[in-house]
Amino acid sequence: MKDTKGDRVPKWAESSTSYGEWAVRNGGEFSVLLLSWFDRSARNLPWRLVRDPYRVLLSELMLQQTQVATVIPFYERFLAQWPTLQDLARADDQAVLKAWEGLGYYSRARNLLAAVRAVVAQHGGEIPSGERELLQLKGIGEYTAGAIRSIAYSLPAAAVDGNVVRVFSRLTETAWQPADPAHRRQVRALVEQLLPANRPGDFNEALMDLGATICLPQNPACTSCPVQTICQALATKSVAQFPEKKPSREKPVEQRTCLILTQGGKVHVNRRPDKGLLAGLYEFDWVEDLAARLPDDFLATLMERKEKLGQKRHVFTHKIWLVDGNRIELPIPDPTANIGSSDPFKTVENSRWVSTDELKTLPFPKVLTQWRDDLVVALTQV
Repeated sequence: MKDTKGDRVPKWAESSTSYGEWAVRNGGEFSVLLLSWFDRSARNLPWRLVRDPYRVLLSELMLQQTQVATVIPFYERFLAQWPTLQDLARADDQAVLKAWEGLGYYSRARNLLAAVRAVVAQHGGEIPSGERELLQLKGIGEYTAGAIRSIAYSLPAAAVDGNVVRVFSRLTETAWQPADPAHRRQVRALVEQLLPANRPGDFNEALMDLGATICLPQNPACTSCPVQTICQALATKSVAQFPEKKPSREKPVEQRTCLILTQGGKVHVNRRPDKGLLAGLYEFDWVEDLAARLPDDFLATLMERKEKLGQKRHVFTHKIWLVDGNRIELPIPDPTANIGSSDPFKTVENSRWVSTDELKTLPFPKVLTQWRDDLVVALTQV
């Protein structure tokens, strides 16, 4: 079997695999149908207004595991505050985390900062166009590198994420799993053969739109699909079977109790370590931590003062938190009182009392932001 250029048969077509055969038969038609649809129906997204590598990087990191509608206002506020890569590279870490508050997955914000600073330090402030150089930047994997190279630099690079795997799994009736690295490599090789040399960025963005608006995980809009005539899964009425579903593991649930300690208009906060879960963010106290530092009778007295605030549920990628919130107003301390060396309210590293005005500037994890905001209102009204 020869490809259309008369060169060696590409790896994805060397065997009788369904996706190799599909690409040989339908690859050219697919590109025409997809781009014609994109020209008519492309989503009007703010990061598409200017083909700038910084904007592509910013938008792609924000879009990881987050829906477009959620990202748009964050993206626009970020650009208003840090309009250039150099501006962001000079930004204060805490200010960036605060601006990211509500998007979740804060490691993306830290990776973004590390990446733009590396670009300034190592590449003269210009995001590189080479895949090897891009992959050396924090937070940039093959997908993001492909998006930057194709959209910002018009290079023939594939940008394959889970949505793209799903699209081609159905088109070719191949049991790929979106999270499987080997399957993603197969889809990438396939996409690289289909990329039109004159419009690689548009092609990748069209695939993104197709996966986000038509070829949905549940209830795909097959009758509106621009490539329905060459979709093998649709032809055999097996769309629901693709892509192959990986057995999901039940996430462990952690019960946690949050104590919001206030005293004379001040609020006690802790800054989490720079590495690990929710790194660098601020939080209130956890009864589980105080139990290790406080005498049992003193903690019991504290808990008698609590005002229940309800429960919050927060889902991480690997576990679930069920957090019971409580506010405790402490009396103004008596200078003659002594509760021992385990007093958790004395100033220690990454732990302090803050004013309401400062509290508003601190980045908190999403599970605590509503209680934080309600507290600011309550203290301001006193």
